[in-house]
Amino acid sequence: MFSQKLYKVGRIICIFILLMQESAIAQHACKKDFVVVADAHFGYIISQRQSIVHLIKGQIGGGELTYIFRTSGKRSWQTLHAYPEFGFSYMHLYLANPSQIGNLDALYPYMNLRLNKQKRNFKMYLRLGMGVAYLSKPFDPETNHKNNAIGSHINGYVNIRFSSSFKLGRSWRIDSGIGLTHASNGAVQTPNLGLNMATVNLGVGYVFGNKKLEMCKDSVLPKLSKRWHPSVLGIFGFKEMENPLGNKYMAYNLSANLYYSASYKTKFGTGLEFVYSNATRKNLEHDSISTERIRDVLKIGIKAGYAFHVDRISIPIDFGYYVYQNDNLKEKFFHRIGVRYMLTKHVIANVTLYTHWAKADYFEWGLGYEF
Repeated sequence: MFSQKLYKVGRIICIFILLMQESAIAQHACKKDFVVVADAHFGYIISQRQSIVHLIKGQIGGGELTYIFRTSGKRSWQTLHAYPEFGFSYMHLYLANPSQIGNLDALYPYMNLRLNKQKRNFKMYLRLGMGVAYLSKPFDPETNHKNNAIGSHINGYVNIRFSSSFKLGRSWRIDSGIGLTHASNGAVQTPNLGLNMATVNLGVGYVFGNKKLEMCKDSVLPKLSKRWHPSVLGIFGFKEMENPLGNKYMAYNLSANLYYSASYKTKFGTGLEFVYSNATRKNLEHDSISTERIRDVLKIGIKAGYAFHVDRISIPIDFGYYVYQNDNLKEKFFHRIGVRYMLTKHVIANVTLYTHWAKADYFEWGLGYEF
């Protein structure tokens, strides 16, 4: 079965390569600059918990099609980050267990951050991507009760990859990499242990338009006019409890932050968080603990934060501690990772994952304001 799947993927990739070449001949006068890449992936599902070992039946494999936009230094942040690449990918993975977890199909944007110098035929990148994945065989209490890893068809998708490309002449390049992929729904629908996958990839790409990708030399970084960045964020999320197909409970978070720009790329900060969750209220009521007052459910936390910046995009990482919460609650530390985007000079869009150590609690959605 696995060899048949790989054979089909190989045929699709070969056909795709031929179509790329034909398209290039027809569009030799194209002025736009982009790259199209077809990759094959091979790897395995990581057994992060003993309870999901029964789902792992063998090696996984699949294919990926990617559209890449290359920056050329027209803006100062592109030069600062050594001309990063941005792209959009479609991934298909055969997970070697068609009856219990099925296949994975994902769509996600990503960015490639350069790890070596520009003027080389061999380029190295750190690739960071986040999007949405479709799992064909989620948990079902009647037909698929052994799938304790994935509770829904639609899931969040995160990919971190060390990748490289080797230039072959003016138009072709070889792409390769090794990476980690995570798929889960952030407890929107349980069970939600999630799937962690490690894969290696190898593929070919074709450059359309600007073959040499001449770099701009006239972009100049402006001075950092603002070092301190105070902001407030209003965030919400929702999750199920441990019992599958149960009720969903809302969670709310008000966050006050103060970041300091150490450079164009990095910020360090601290903050104060107020967290109110109906799931916490339900747990306390289940243990016959009073929740009549807001302070019985409210959590207050302090945190230290780091954020990596690429133009308007930032990747925040928070590590926090609850300084106030109900004495019956056991979780002391909280964490956060995700993406924020400056919609305007002051308005922030937020998509992050709120966790307690390695246990995902829920996805956070919200807006903020930077003063």
